[in-house]
Amino acid sequence: MAEDPLSLEEPVAGLSSDDITPNVYEGGFKTWECSVDLAEYLLRHVEENPSSVSKDINFTELGAGSALSTLAFFQYLLSRTSNPQPNSPKISLTVSDYNVSVLTLSTIPNLLLTWCAHRTLLPRQGSGDLEVSPELCKEFIADLESRTIEVCVVSGSWGARLAELIPTFPPNTSVPPPTLILASETIYSPDTLASFTDTLIGIMRAAEKVGRTVVGLVAAKKMYFGVGGGVDEFSKALQERGGEAVVVWESDGPGVGRAILEVKATCFGKDNDEWMQNV
Repeated sequence: MAEDPLSLEEPVAGLSSDDITPNVYEGGFKTWECSVDLAEYLLRHVEENPSSVSKDINFTELGAGSALSTLAFFQYLLSRTSNPQPNSPKISLTVSDYNVSVLTLSTIPNLLLTWCAHRTLLPRQGSGDLEVSPELCKEFIADLESRTIEVCVVSGSWGARLAELIPTFPPNTSVPPPTLILASETIYSPDTLASFTDTLIGIMRAAEKVGRTVVGLVAAKKMYFGVGGGVDEFSKALQERGGEAVVVWESDGPGVGRAILEVKATCFGKDNDEWMQNV
């Protein structure tokens, strides 16, 4: 697991009633509303376009927290075949969060639980304890290896250092695979919006330098009242940095509007429409 040294002071308050404590705890123990939108959107795409996961892919979730989108994608990967083949596509899953404690107490355990549910290893009554033994962990890792699924965990705050820690070329891959970057509820304030945008663009540019097709999907509320972030502010920040985003999904119910934006790679020298159609 890669770590940014600035994030190593872990808050016990991470499990408190506070949603966010800036620069201490960034809300990773909570499953935010827009992460549900993003997970559902992603599942619809892969179910309607199964060929999108029939080849190597590099999948990254920034600000993962409970990692709902990653879990949905992981569950789909597990369910698509009961007998992994040696020539299965190579899948690289990277999850990133500000707090190490979130990754170790929420993100990774959720991946393990998803795998256990697929293997019907959870208690039959729907509740109870799961004994995480060394043998279970070894079996988990061995099964992922047989499915050619690699999991990378990265902690740290938004910025150039975090972008450098995100893998840009999975090991044992001869041809640069397409890259999908997901994030939800990461643009809620001007400060986080600017640093997140810099990080996203940095990762996309790094991916393109090694010849990848790359696309970003960012789910957010249209406006975060009282803090200043939102979809319009994010689009403006992208434009100021030479980027572009289009809305690919919007909520139609009451309450604060929500949306999913596709970050265009045309501004970085390559069109990503092919990824959404064929990868």
